Amino acid sequence: MPLFSIIIPTYNVESYIARCLDSCINQTLGDIEILVINDCGSDDSISIAKTYASKDSRIRIIHNPTNLGLFATRITGEKEAQGTYILHLDADDYLTLNACERAYQKASMALNSTPLSSNTQSHSEQEEKNLPDIIHFRPAYRGSSQASLSANCLHKLRYILPTRFSHKPLQNEQIAYNFFLKSTQFPKFTLWDKCYKTSLIRQILPFMECFIPLKLTMAEDMLKFFAISALAKSYVSLDERLYIYCLNHSSITQNIKAKDKKIADMCYISEALPSLATQLEQNTKSTKSPSLMPQIAKRLCHNLTALIILESRFDTSYTTADSTNSLDSALTTLNQTLAPLLESHLIAPVRIPRFIPSSILKHSPYLRACILSLQYWNRCLTYVRICAYLLSFGRVKL
Repeated sequence: MPLFSIIIPTYNVESYIARCLDSCINQTLGDIEILVINDCGSDDSISIAKTYASKDSRIRIIHNPTNLGLFATRITGEKEAQGTYILHLDADDYLTLNACERAYQKASMALNSTPLSSNTQSHSEQEEKNLPDIIHFRPAYRGSSQASLSANCLHKLRYILPTRFSHKPLQNEQIAYNFFLKSTQFPKFTLWDKCYKTSLIRQILPFMECFIPLKLTMAEDMLKFFAISALAKSYVSLDERLYIYCLNHSSITQNIKAKDKKIADMCYISEALPSLATQLEQNTKSTKSPSLMPQIAKRLCHNLTALIILESRFDTSYTTADSTNSLDSALTTLNQTLAPLLESHLIAPVRIPRFIPSSILKHSPYLRACILSLQYWNRCLTYVRICAYLLSFGRVKL
């Protein structure tokens, strides 16, 4: 059984797949498998992957019956994985060459055993059972010359802004608390900057099956890590940048045309979180605080509401000569968008903060969205957006 299963969802990434696979086959830890999941794209990505697979038996190519989207494609790989750990890798990103070795050395140190080298055999079954459920590491962020200056600036800000990274080992409810409740720092919902015990991932899959038909394009990592953190029993971290996250200007999460789908996904997940929290609580029994997961679900609903509001920051529909009607129309539209969450009493209606003169919000959809989002999530990045906009006299919109 390999130590790591690297899962690579593949859809129209012919420009990047070779770089991604090179970073996998040249890992200093050789005891890995590489699962390329074909999500039925239209370019030569899979042809390139087949060439690599013909030269390296560790590469397996798995074909989806039809295009299923990233969320379902990752699940396909998770069901096929044979390794002790699962590592998610997007095909337009890549790993440092020592990523798997350093992650497993950290895991084996948690057992007070000698760190593994690239040619060390697997731990015994009992030792493997005691390995940490989650290994968290740092990402590095690489910009793109094809993307806009503002997109590159926003990408690089991820280096600077603090995130919820724990240097100390965590156990049981400490894991969920650290990532979702401990502070207002940016939550690391991302799946790709962590390794997970395959046995843990298999535990959460039954809770994820109902979301597969939705083809989620937004907040799917938040949803999945919410479940992972509820069931995980141990966490360790490695303060090294092992994953290179590359800005892809054409990716779906960067595509403004996908705005309506992103909003729909975030609304659906917000509605689903309280029910999912109850199911996870019942599954974890006495290993977690009985009030923790519902509390986290409520926090995440507010986080998602802020993100939904921020989606309107580039909307110029309400910049009319009648600025009063423009502001009223914008508020009405936002509350209509959030109607399912309001009806479920998950959030309060969007309101103009008393300490902000309404005149400030009338003429700038960008500034309005940023300020209104703060009532749901007091987020550092939003303040950066506001400052950049004001200092540039409205020219910089992140």
